[in-house]
Amino acid sequence: MKKSDSQINPRFSAFRIALIYFVVSIIWIIASDQLLMLSASNTQFFTLMAMFKGSLFVILTAILIYFLVYRNLVSIKHSEQDLKESEKKFRGIFNNVNDMVSLNLMTSEGLPGKFLEVNEVGCKRLGYTKEELLNMSPADIVTPDNRQKMLNADQLLKKGRNTFEMVQVAKDGGKIPVEVNSHIIDYEGDLVFLAVARDITERKKSEKKLKNSLEEKIVLLREIHHRVKNNLQIISSLFSLQSNYADGDSKDILMASQSRVKSMSMVYEQLYQSQDLTHINFKKYVENFVHNLFYFYGAEKGVIEPIIDVEDIEIGLDTAIPLGLIINELVTNSLKHAFPEGRKGKIEISLKNDGGLFVLKISDNGVGMPGKLELEIKDSLGLQLVDSLVSQLDGELEMNGEDGVEFKIIFRELKYKARI
Repeated sequence: MKKSDSQINPRFSAFRIALIYFVVSIIWIIASDQLLMLSASNTQFFTLMAMFKGSLFVILTAILIYFLVYRNLVSIKHSEQDLKESEKKFRGIFNNVNDMVSLNLMTSEGLPGKFLEVNEVGCKRLGYTKEELLNMSPADIVTPDNRQKMLNADQLLKKGRNTFEMVQVAKDGGKIPVEVNSHIIDYEGDLVFLAVARDITERKKSEKKLKNSLEEKIVLLREIHHRVKNNLQIISSLFSLQSNYADGDSKDILMASQSRVKSMSMVYEQLYQSQDLTHINFKKYVENFVHNLFYFYGAEKGVIEPIIDVEDIEIGLDTAIPLGLIINELVTNSLKHAFPEGRKGKIEISLKNDGGLFVLKISDNGVGMPGKLELEIKDSLGLQLVDSLVSQLDGELEMNGEDGVEFKIIFRELKYKARI
């Protein structure tokens, strides 16, 4: 594995070569002189051989120096060419990337200072020349209300949040929303900010269109809930008017139908008033609806007492409507049959959520129906409806007719695929 350039010490390498050359030269001079002294027969011959030896040493040294210098110069030339090609490639990428890329000095306060480098895309986008931008800082090209984000840039980086949005201002005053991704890097021994600013104008336009479209759909959905509620109230009013011309069983049937429609109408009324538009606060719904039922069936205050213990939970439309109808049927059944001849008592409604498993209990302390519940279900349209609605909720129904009546329904909220 070759050593990297950063691991080579030029001064040490030059010293090592010079030392080797010095040692070899001394050995050559001493050894060659000794040989000449031993072999030379006279002074003239010694002088001639010494001159020849010196000339040969100079020639060999010159040749060696030539090749060493030539090799180094070729290596330097190749390095310069490689560096130029590398810089050319970098410049091409740097200037032609679709985003504005810039390097900024870091001030003593750790904030972005003047531009050190800006690519051509940034210059064209902002309408400034490169020379103009190099005399400016990021704070000079953003709106005043976005300058605080520049001040908080170092804090965001420390927290690991290096991406944020801001609005840049072009030379002609045009505003350009951008998403900035910044980093702190080491540049020639100094810490600088490297920022990549992406133009998100089209994305912002798409987001605005999407937001407007969503708001329109919310208004439309709210209006649909409102109209459904109004139509159900009209149907309820028609049942009420028709009941004035009926008597006996017909009147009871119309009143039961009216309360069923009312239970659905109140769901849509609460959906219309809700911010969610898909879920309602079921505690609020039960309290309003049960008190409405007591008034509808003329339950005297102080004679039959409603006790409501419902958790503050949100329930979707698909579950709320069948659940509201179940409560309507069971509370109505208690109001009509549990307390004959002015008998006092109470009707309890509770709903608990145990990790997604809901338990609804509706009970009264009225006359009860020992041993007759199964028969009652077969003979009563309301209880048949309850049984059917419990099945719709994929729930379980438990009944007890001793010491009053208690219905216990265990179910989970229905989960349907999102509507398109």
